[in-house]
Amino acid sequence: MKTRHVLNQLPEYLSGELEPAERSVIDRHLRTCKSCRAEYGSLQQVWLDLDRVQDAKPDPRVRERFFTELELLKSAHQRRSSPNRTLFERINRAIDTIWPRQPALQVALAVVCLVVGYAVGFRTESGTGSNGEVAQLRSEVVNMQRLVMMSLLKTESASERIRGANWTERISRPDQEVFSQLFETLNYDPEVNVRLAALEALAKYYDQAEVKKGIINSLLHQTSPLVQLTLIQVIATVHDADGVAAMKELLKDKDLNKTVRAQVEKKIKELGA
Repeated sequence: MKTRHVLNQLPEYLSGELEPAERSVIDRHLRTCKSCRAEYGSLQQVWLDLDRVQDAKPDPRVRERFFTELELLKSAHQRRSSPNRTLFERINRAIDTIWPRQPALQVALAVVCLVVGYAVGFRTESGTGSNGEVAQLRSEVVNMQRLVMMSLLKTESASERIRGANWTERISRPDQEVFSQLFETLNYDPEVNVRLAALEALAKYYDQAEVKKGIINSLLHQTSPLVQLTLIQVIATVHDADGVAAMKELLKDKDLNKTVRAQVEKKIKELGA
């Protein structure tokens, strides 16, 4: 097995994604190859550091921000002239009474609200409800989805922020506000695994010009080899002049991780650039 093949597979080897036969081949190679073993030790230390990361206790201000945003949403309901306004007020008072204080339970209850919202929307659309009412219900579901995602991404807990990045799967058509929050997480979150979750969410929309531009620009700001390797994989899925230029620019960094450098050179060659 060539050294570059071992280097390219080290992230999957560390994450346990390889088949037993492939792991066995790499095990044997690492016992005989000093350079690969050195690279493995470097990446392994990063991996171990991630395992030691502990969830921080939620900042008390998180709950305050969450309910502030919820109050803004409630106020928007109250400003609308609707014969059901009294019903909305009763529902809002009930939410204030039963809403849990633990973040995990808050998310769970939010999921229930979304499911109920979809069910009501479907029933209204197939029954006697007007098109306007259906559109309003759908809009409220989207607003709730966005609210939950934003709240989770702002928590102190790394696992909750990962959940927030993954929450974008529930938003059918993410808007600029959602993408901006994901890019802020990708570029500035202190935890590598949270940044990777944000990148995974953004990569699904790489065909959109603004998302592609943001992902390419992020490559030159990242310092984590794992994030750099994942970004390279995303960028290399499309032969794009800006993406190739960013990878070539990355090669100018004399301190660039050897595994990352090998992967960049390989992808540039594959793209024929």
